[in-house]
Amino acid sequence: MSMKNPKHIIWDWNGTLQDDVLAAVVGINVLLKQRGMPLVDIQKHRELFSFPARNYYIALGFDLEKENWDEMSNTFIKAFLAEPSTDLFDWTIPTLSYFKEHSVGMSLVSAAELKTLIKSVEKYGILHYFDNIVGLTDHGAGSKAENAKSLVSTFDIPLDEIYLIGDTSHDKEVADYVGCNCILVESGYESRERLLNSGAKVIPSIKELPDIFNF
Repeated sequence: MSMKNPKHIIWDWNGTLQDDVLAAVVGINVLLKQRGMPLVDIQKHRELFSFPARNYYIALGFDLEKENWDEMSNTFIKAFLAEPSTDLFDWTIPTLSYFKEHSVGMSLVSAAELKTLIKSVEKYGILHYFDNIVGLTDHGAGSKAENAKSLVSTFDIPLDEIYLIGDTSHDKEVADYVGCNCILVESGYESRERLLNSGAKVIPSIKELPDIFNF
């Protein structure tokens, strides 16, 4: 069944447009290995990952009362950014192009640090697809809910014509906070079961998005 066509799409970045789940696993395993703790694989990561990232670290057994959070975040992001396999998903540019051709406005709202986010987007040559790029002020991977709500408040668009596309149950929480629609993809940071439990519509990847709408 087709859904109401979007006038604006708010994209998540990590795990939605950028294929970087392995990089996240590599980054967290650097921290785990340093402390002699059990390592994780992609499946385990998808079972436990959550926002804010502090909750994920606690679930893995880190004692954040004894840790330096800033040092941990910096160690993680250094390993994350060094992972050579990270790239756009094959279907990212075709999907962005599809919506741009249909005059859909697009923004990027991420829990990534803003300067790092913009640098990544520029590297792939896709900056021109986005009307707005919004990130956080640090590498702590906190909530992006307030940023998303502030952005949407600048739109003169009905909420039911705005879609947030992401890959975590937190993206559904953000969409609910904003009051817009949400579609989640299985290609990212959380398992299909967890995504379905959020109550959002779930699809394999953004590749399937054009088939949902009726332009």
